[in-house]
Amino acid sequence: MKFNIITSFPKSGNTWLRYIIYDLFFNPQNKENNNSLDIHKFIPDLHALKVINNQLILDKVLKDKKVFLKTHLSYNQMIKYPMDKIILIIRNPLDVFVSLLNFYNYDDTKKDELIDFFAKHHTLPILKKFGFPTWSQHTSDWIDSNTNLHTVRYKSLIDNFDMEIQKLSEFFGIVLSREKLDHLKLNTSFIKLRNIEKEEKKNNSEGVFNQAMGNKKGRYFMNVGRNNNYKNLLNEEQTLILKKSFGDYIDKYSL
Repeated sequence: MKFNIITSFPKSGNTWLRYIIYDLFFNPQNKENNNSLDIHKFIPDLHALKVINNQLILDKVLKDKKVFLKTHLSYNQMIKYPMDKIILIIRNPLDVFVSLLNFYNYDDTKKDELIDFFAKHHTLPILKKFGFPTWSQHTSDWIDSNTNLHTVRYKSLIDNFDMEIQKLSEFFGIVLSREKLDHLKLNTSFIKLRNIEKEEKKNNSEGVFNQAMGNKKGRYFMNVGRNNNYKNLLNEEQTLILKKSFGDYIDKYSL
């Protein structure tokens, strides 16, 4: 069995892509999304899967189906797995940074220290501890991997959703109808996913969002979902520090 991989640096849109892939491959009847447990089952997080006798234990719903795995690992860390097609999601590292601040609930007093660390190392201490590659390592390693790779820019997914979904569908040889595209746009919208998360947090329901956020009350995994949010949270000096470090990548990948 070969695995299709959805990979990104943390907080780059991986969960959003999991919903999109679920709708493309596992929702032929265009049912309305009302949970994240289906995403957890149909498009599992590699980092949460059990391994027995060197075999990944997948949910029984995936029997005889195409398998997608979500990961934040680099190509070199994933090379031991038999891989088919790869979706790489890339997001502006400045937006990634402020999203990480929210996710890990860092105090504002630590912002300057973390900015300096992120600018120098292209990651945060906690992500380094988890063994994830840096933002630049992750991006370059996959792009240079010589695999069957399709790149999705988070910015373009927001600004040109229809075009990006058409390109993604073509990558998998799917002929996408206008009806399916319109349904997918509504069914995977930020507002839709945020409302699912709110409901699941209120009911303490099993699924992607409670798995990711745990008991982090008052904060959401689906936080803002837009481009250039860093402009609302970083001052000019802080922005300049990060742009000096990441500017070449931002220009190269049109982020």
